Amino acid sequence: MGLAAFHLANAPISSFGADGKPAATAAPPLADELPRIPPVEPADALGTFTLQHGFRLELVAHEPAVSDPVDACFDENGRMYVAEMHGYPFSHEPRAQQPQGGGKKNAGIIRLLEDTDDDGVFDRSVVFAKDISWPTSVCCYDGGVFVLAPEHLYYFKDTDGDDVADVREIVYSGFSRANVQGLANNLKWGLDNRIYGAGGTNSAELTHRGEKLFALGSRDFCFDPRTEKLEAVSGGLQFGHSFDDWGNRFVCSNSNHILHVVFEERYFARNPYFAAPAVARSIAKEGAAAPVFRQSPPEPWRIVRTRRRASDPDYRKRLPPTELVATGFFTSATGVTIYRGGAYPADFRGNAFIGDVGGNLVHRKRLEPAGASFAAVRADESTEFLTSTDNWFRPVNFVNAPDGTLYILDMYRETIEHPVSIPEDIKAHLDLESGDDRGRIYRLVPPGFERTPPPKLGRASAAELVAALDSPNGWNRETAQRLLWERQDGEAVALLEAMVLGRRAGSTPLGRLHALSSLDGLEALSERVLLAALSDGHAGVRAHAIRLAEPQAHASEKLTKRLLEMAERERDDRVRMQLAYSLGEVPSVRLAGLAALARSIGSDRDLRTAWLTSTADVAGALAEQLLGDESFAGSSSGTALLAELARMAGAHKDPQAAVSILAAVTAIEGRLPLKRLVVGGVGDSLGRRGVSFRSLLSAQPHGETRARVESLFKTAAATADDDGQPLSERQAAAALLAYADDEDSRGVLAGLLDPTAPPPLQTAAVRALDGRTEPAVSDVLLDGWRSYSPQLRRDVVDALVSRAERVAALLDAVAAGAIQPGEIERDKKELLANHRNTSIRDRARAVFAAGVSADRAQAVAAYQSVLDRHGDLERGRDVYAKRCAQCHKVGETGHQVGPDLASTSNKSPADLLIAILDPNREAQPNYTAYSVATLEGKLLNGIIVAETATSLTLRRAEGKEDTVLRSEIDELSSTGKSLMPDGLEQDISPEQMADLLAFVKTITPAPSE
Repeated sequence: MGLAAFHLANAPISSFGADGKPAATAAPPLADELPRIPPVEPADALGTFTLQHGFRLELVAHEPAVSDPVDACFDENGRMYVAEMHGYPFSHEPRAQQPQGGGKKNAGIIRLLEDTDDDGVFDRSVVFAKDISWPTSVCCYDGGVFVLAPEHLYYFKDTDGDDVADVREIVYSGFSRANVQGLANNLKWGLDNRIYGAGGTNSAELTHRGEKLFALGSRDFCFDPRTEKLEAVSGGLQFGHSFDDWGNRFVCSNSNHILHVVFEERYFARNPYFAAPAVARSIAKEGAAAPVFRQSPPEPWRIVRTRRRASDPDYRKRLPPTELVATGFFTSATGVTIYRGGAYPADFRGNAFIGDVGGNLVHRKRLEPAGASFAAVRADESTEFLTSTDNWFRPVNFVNAPDGTLYILDMYRETIEHPVSIPEDIKAHLDLESGDDRGRIYRLVPPGFERTPPPKLGRASAAELVAALDSPNGWNRETAQRLLWERQDGEAVALLEAMVLGRRAGSTPLGRLHALSSLDGLEALSERVLLAALSDGHAGVRAHAIRLAEPQAHASEKLTKRLLEMAERERDDRVRMQLAYSLGEVPSVRLAGLAALARSIGSDRDLRTAWLTSTADVAGALAEQLLGDESFAGSSSGTALLAELARMAGAHKDPQAAVSILAAVTAIEGRLPLKRLVVGGVGDSLGRRGVSFRSLLSAQPHGETRARVESLFKTAAATADDDGQPLSERQAAAALLAYADDEDSRGVLAGLLDPTAPPPLQTAAVRALDGRTEPAVSDVLLDGWRSYSPQLRRDVVDALVSRAERVAALLDAVAAGAIQPGEIERDKKELLANHRNTSIRDRARAVFAAGVSADRAQAVAAYQSVLDRHGDLERGRDVYAKRCAQCHKVGETGHQVGPDLASTSNKSPADLLIAILDPNREAQPNYTAYSVATLEGKLLNGIIVAETATSLTLRRAEGKEDTVLRSEIDELSSTGKSLMPDGLEQDISPEQMADLLAFVKTITPAPSE
């Protein structure tokens, strides 16, 4: 379970009795409340399970032959290598979250299991490698295995035939061990003959055999095992990583059980001028933390927590049943795996299987196409595919097996928890290492399953391996391709070509897919084969062929012609998405192909994103061409795409791209909405670079474009100032004035801050003023402070703190009494008190002298009395709306910036109090605040919610987001603190805190759709 789940756990019980009321008498001894749950022995384990659709489990390995299994892989002869994560959850060395260290040192093991008599049960167990710490993954290669055991990625191999590794190499290092719940994990072979891994949430400063590489950040990685070249790829979540048959990747986090990695890092990296969206998307229709239906009883510590939750019987009556138990929705999703075997009925192929180790269950999803992505739909209504009554059952991962089934890896632990997340009084009665000598591996079999011994592909000829590429079982196809690549056997080329060209009877689309990948790995892809694949009847083959054609297409007239034809005629979303990517790699047809494709992608955001990655150096030329197409430029989707091109042109180092777009758009008669969006797009990017329209256009030899732009600004100023115009028109016009630099337009914006102006127009004016750099902007923003609404004040303060030169004006106003310290939101005070500029920091601390005590424990202690009070629900709702809704959302009220309060409602009141008053005590890394100083001089602050090779996105209070290109960043630094500020005791009285706690306790998860 991740930290969000751990926060739900427990709190000291000194304030509450057994019935949840304030303690009038002493609670029962905690030892009596927390009896240990005994394990179920392997002989009785199968009796604890309930499965759907006639499926059943077969126990293929258990302790002592295997223990603590967290990942496994099968070699080409059906032997299983298992990563045993002994030592979990304690680090042997001091860590930030485990300062005491003291865990078992290098206790991890790689186990080799073998079924010597082909009866389906592993009867031989050998310790293949040992003396490693926290192994999370194992992956076969060239007779050995890569092992991911942060901080290292090893390669182990047995060369003398005793099944014990005598080769031990550290290939990469630097994978962080900061949080045992966020380690890199799950090495998997990809279609491109490389090995992919999930980067986890700990980040990494990677080295290769001692040579420095790069920081991984919030990304995954892949490497070529032959050349050992390592690259960052899209991703960056927790424990779980899987491919489907066509190369789509899926990941998960503890409370977000399935995400699709929609976009590819390498394509984003080509266009430094494109501010890209998040690369991975939650695709579960029921929501990220979907409901789950467990059969196991809550553990005693969960029962204690639940009882502590309510403070009086009436309060408990108001809570729904789901809030009176410790479970009900995903809090510990792990091991998302796409079933790719051939043993299950057709309805199960391509399903996602996900473990919930806290709920002792396995959840199943159907993946339905949704454009270029997917929708993941619950496959088993009001139940789970597999449940267990055994609290020790911990399904951490799954493996597609040689016999066409899924194997379930059961870590089998009494408790799966992070040590720092369990209160000391409860932890004293638990053994968090209990079960580290136990573990089970199950085969999940369908009704009527008749197992046959798996093929020994290690002994197969080239012809037999090529034939295996047509197997209905994904393990056979993947292993056959791997072996063909490892052997580099030229005899296979003709056979592979025959598959793609349709000369081999019975070839399947998946067989042709793997044949193409194998030919690529053998460096034997011919123009003839690629042309055939580009015309294949299956969209998946066509999409893959487009990718593989990239290195050759620039030198082949036939390939470029075919790609251009596809850009004009192709209608499959995934093929068009790959075209949008790959056309950027083929200069000879890039402009024509992208223009043709633009007319068919419409408003599809994924296709548009892929398309934009290819436009770095042709944005101006593309915009000119598309602006000449009246039908395209007049459509809403066309206008949006043109605005994106304008933003990129404005960000480009060559000013001619922006000038050409401005010349083209201002030459059009009428069409003011189009002009505003396109000119605004250019202006937005110019502003981030500190360049004005005047400086851009004054350097041009002809003044016609400049005159047309200035005329457009005058029209915008008149429109914004005209009460007779529609509000939407006035807002758009005001937004455009952010890029004008004359005094008259500034005066118009100042007038829009009048209290008689509609609030949306006031907001547009503040944002436009924020985009301007004149010194007078500070005075304009502050002049009407007394008449501003609370929301407008927040917008104004946002604008003032975004630039160092404006902060002085704000602090002057506070010091002079024009603004009261209490009128500045707590998060802004904290931002200024920790500003990167030392003079601003010192002055802010002096101005807000009645500051926040650094002793957070003292603040918590001072509020302990509220735990004995009966809070008022409705008053608590008001406190929430005023103090919390900027960063938390309940129903339709608030903004989703911080953690979901539906999960924190499971905390005890004592734990909630700590979370509110001491937010950094157990802050989650993904809610750590970062500061970005831009080259333009702006200061941005927030949590990083999206990160690509070219950009990152920060989210701050009220859900406001700032996306900044990496090329525009002067400095990026972590504050080391949660985005939630310290010092809320200054804004929330004890009475209000009791009311707030009462309200938070009523929050329930959003209903599933």
